[in-house]
Amino acid sequence: MAKRRSGPAKQQPVEYPICVRHRARRKDVRLRHFFLCTPCADKWKREAFDGSGPLCDGEPIVGLCQLCNTKQEVRLRTWFLCDICDRVARSIGRNHVAEQSILDFWRDQVHPSHPQLLIEQNDLSALRPRRDTDVSGEGPLDFLVRDKRTGEVVFGIENKTGRSSIREMSAFQLDVSDCDSILHHVRSLGVPAYVIHAQVLEVWEPPTEGYRVVGLWWSDIYEPTEQFREVRTRRDEQRGAAYFSKRAFHEIESLPPALNAETGELAIVLRYKREGVPPLYRL
Repeated sequence: MAKRRSGPAKQQPVEYPICVRHRARRKDVRLRHFFLCTPCADKWKREAFDGSGPLCDGEPIVGLCQLCNTKQEVRLRTWFLCDICDRVARSIGRNHVAEQSILDFWRDQVHPSHPQLLIEQNDLSALRPRRDTDVSGEGPLDFLVRDKRTGEVVFGIENKTGRSSIREMSAFQLDVSDCDSILHHVRSLGVPAYVIHAQVLEVWEPPTEGYRVVGLWWSDIYEPTEQFREVRTRRDEQRGAAYFSKRAFHEIESLPPALNAETGELAIVLRYKREGVPPLYRL
């Protein structure tokens, strides 16, 4: 009697790890490693990872914390994160130094000639929990500027951080969702906004790294609209990016004298009253 041939063994479903921030199993979840001081590791555990501490802590060494950018005792901390959450986590330290550089610029270059304009942080960079129900394109503007004589917000500032200088770029890229976010809050607040690009590079203290700002450039919500080129889908991600000529941006030193119109009023406020909210990009 012929033997009955058995078929291939049934493959068991693969269970991918759970992203500690996203709280979902994903194929791209991997072990991710960060040199962090204890307060910063505790901050992520408490604010972003729903109480989940590192899977392991390395031996203490003196180096740069990837989050607070200070040289002190740090350890290599490990969590499971997906690609998106890992990228966001690694951007926070860069954003911190960029935000501080804008505050320093305002104190040193803007305040002496425009003491009535007070800048305040409206959206301090921080790693927060991520859920599938999160709505993109609704993050608040990074800074608000008030006229201290009236207490009213007169314009906002959005910070965009990258490794390249405006001079080196063939075009400036801004995610469509970021464009929508800026315009959403311009409409919500009823004020115009500037955009400041910060070039942030690494500082190496092997095996750790920190960050430093090497350049700032400014634009507003009107010039990118005039310099818009096209919308393209990024090759590595399924999201659209708007491309603008780099002529939309100017050296940061030119911002203080450009704030006022010939009448002495704020130039961008006059234009906002005249033209309203521009589209930034076109599909």
